[in-house]
Amino acid sequence: MRSQRFSREQIAEADHRDILGVARELGLSFEKKKDTYKVPGYGGLFITPKKNAFHCFSAHLESEQNFGGGPIQLVMFIQQCSFIEAVSYLLGVKGLESYQRKTVKKEVTEFQLPERSESYRHIYAYLIKTRQINRWVVEEMINKKMLYENKYHSCCFVGYDFEGKPKHCAIRGTMTNKAFKGESPGSDKRYAFHLPGENHILHVYESPIDMMSYLTIYPSALLDHHIALCCLADTALREYLKHYPIKTIYLHLDNDEWGRKQTKNLFQYYQDQYEIWDESPFKGYKDFNEQLVSLKGDSRR
Repeated sequence: MRSQRFSREQIAEADHRDILGVARELGLSFEKKKDTYKVPGYGGLFITPKKNAFHCFSAHLESEQNFGGGPIQLVMFIQQCSFIEAVSYLLGVKGLESYQRKTVKKEVTEFQLPERSESYRHIYAYLIKTRQINRWVVEEMINKKMLYENKYHSCCFVGYDFEGKPKHCAIRGTMTNKAFKGESPGSDKRYAFHLPGENHILHVYESPIDMMSYLTIYPSALLDHHIALCCLADTALREYLKHYPIKTIYLHLDNDEWGRKQTKNLFQYYQDQYEIWDESPFKGYKDFNEQLVSLKGDSRR
């Protein structure tokens, strides 16, 4: 227990250390950004001296437990150590060398695309009839080898790396009563489903079906860049921006609690580098497919 090691006064003393001074002790470098300092190499880690606090946007987006706080949390975050160890270091009880990051060897799963079906019949029916996506959009994805039907008759949305090798596959079942959602083992989220464009505009979605629905509603947007995160974390977005000279980003995340929260986080993180817009679905619709189905239904009345 914390109370068995340190008093409240000792913990307060540790947490009132100057956070910039602590960051320097930890070997971090800074880039001044208005009233904050950005720490390169940590996925959007910012230190705010006035608040004596830090915040890491990528850790927040990826739902890590420790993504911000004061000097104690900063030591825990950088050194991957416990609360007791961080306080010990800040009070000078122990040296930093005791708490260096430990390399964890991850088991690597080799990525393979799911086995293909001999036809596209089920995914055509599901995407065009059920999801109301225009045929030309579906065929565009098929022709670019970004979409196919697997042996279980599910939609396979393929993401490629920037050398043209398949690295990610999001899978969506076509049974409307019990639709399967998942991805192929070994998928690399950095290369989730994306469609390069001809200009400097990028549209960001949660899912491939949202992307295809948006293109059905706004076909002229085919000239722009499009990326489906296949989750809420911005792993694929960060990788994409390294490879294309994007100037403007449109966020099209869902109109639910998590989508709105993530839109706010992404807006804050990217606004200093890009012109960024929040273009969520119309009020009353969870996502762009719901909006599309409603629009098509209204047009038939």
